[in-house]
Amino acid sequence: MKKKLIIAMLLALSLFMVACSNKGDTKAEGKVLKVAVSEDAQTLEPNDLNDDYAENILIQVYDTLVKRNSKGELVNSIAESIETPDPQSFKIKIREGVKFSNGDPLTVEDVIFTLQRAAASEKFKSFYGKIDPNSYKKEDDLTFSFKLTEPDAAFLNSLSHPAVSILSKKYVESGADLANAPMGTGPFVLDEWVQNDHANFSVNENYWDDAPKISGIEMKVIPEASQRIIELESGGVDLAYKVDPSEIPNIEENKDLKLYRKLDNSVHFIGFNMDKAPFDKKEAREAMVNAIDMNSIFKTVYMNSGKLATSPINPNFKYSIADSLKPNVVNKERAKELFAAAGMGEGTNLSIYTSDNTQRVNVATMMQAQLKEYGIGLDVERLEWGAFIDALKNKEHNMFIMSWNPSVVDAHYELFQPFHSSNKGQGPNYMYFGNEELDNLIKEGISTIDEAKRADIYKRAQELINKEYPWLYICYGETVVAGNNRVEGLDLLPKYPQELKDVNLLEK
Repeated sequence: MKKKLIIAMLLALSLFMVACSNKGDTKAEGKVLKVAVSEDAQTLEPNDLNDDYAENILIQVYDTLVKRNSKGELVNSIAESIETPDPQSFKIKIREGVKFSNGDPLTVEDVIFTLQRAAASEKFKSFYGKIDPNSYKKEDDLTFSFKLTEPDAAFLNSLSHPAVSILSKKYVESGADLANAPMGTGPFVLDEWVQNDHANFSVNENYWDDAPKISGIEMKVIPEASQRIIELESGGVDLAYKVDPSEIPNIEENKDLKLYRKLDNSVHFIGFNMDKAPFDKKEAREAMVNAIDMNSIFKTVYMNSGKLATSPINPNFKYSIADSLKPNVVNKERAKELFAAAGMGEGTNLSIYTSDNTQRVNVATMMQAQLKEYGIGLDVERLEWGAFIDALKNKEHNMFIMSWNPSVVDAHYELFQPFHSSNKGQGPNYMYFGNEELDNLIKEGISTIDEAKRADIYKRAQELINKEYPWLYICYGETVVAGNNRVEGLDLLPKYPQELKDVNLLEK
């Protein structure tokens, strides 16, 4: 019996929204939303993404077939409906009347081109390479179908990933530089991007959905968390991302400001470079887990914002065993035994690399103080994001601090990119971790449709990772954004990138 999955609204409502053109809407004139962001993208090429910072720009410019809303529900975006006659077959109908920002109509050919391009990319072929390239079939001007070569339990979720932001085939084939000049069907147009400084957007006059209530966005890159709040308080910006927990009480007491917070899907961690000494030895990694008092770090640095982490799969995800595990506790005697077994005696010196994120620098500084008790020195290398990533790719580090929040909300993607051996040296697998047994479990999990069997597979995978200690867990994060009282309509997503099309700025 054919199953039909209708993720969004009825066609009639879809056509009504298209008919409500944003042309002639003057209410938004002069309302430029100014946003302080913590770090910037390295590239805007959808098939080369490796961090949230690029998605923060692309989410304004592009649409995907489906997306996750603030409640974590999968809803339609460009897709009007998706039918799944069987687990390996998909029939997709796109919305009528959608145009790219240059005025060209969106076609089935554009969507197929986008999927083909992602499937052929080195970074995302594991996501979309299961599409049989010979199975694409154009049913009519708005409908196409295709088949997978094998079952993929996460495939529908993967259609929300920014790697398959819908591209214009004509634009790309004309030689467009997608790494710097994206062009999509989303609510905004990127007018200017000066890397590590700012990104300016204007409204897409051809946008298919309700018109934004603002006339544009100005994103300012301000690495220092305290400086972002100063800018907010002074009126230099309207929103500040990545609020430091230490600022929360002050913001809550300020009648001119408001706080948005939501437990997110991220996992914050310290990764060990397993490709060189001393962390090529399991004893060294396990010693660090026993030596570091993460509970005190969490209380001091994160001020209990979020939740201490126990598993690589965030508890917001299906199949996580996080809530059944207890956080690591300090065992100094065991740590000393393990340090000795790993050859890490008095005078050992290590390095930990971090970006300009204040919390991460504070975590590293507290670790530095704690390790002195064991006679171990720790050099804290604080770098701008691009230099930080370059250093990790060059394997300069012993340890690094990062977070992982997959754009596809599925247990497979919590594990695949950080831990599969094929991703060594790609974010966030700068541990250069690989384990054949785990690779097999990850493969088995994605190809298993049965819910109970998937649960067992991912339980075993999490237990295996916890025995190998590639990460020293910090916490599951919380998305915290501050705004002034002019801002309304921000529906916080459980991740760093935020959709801003529904935000409004009230008159002063």
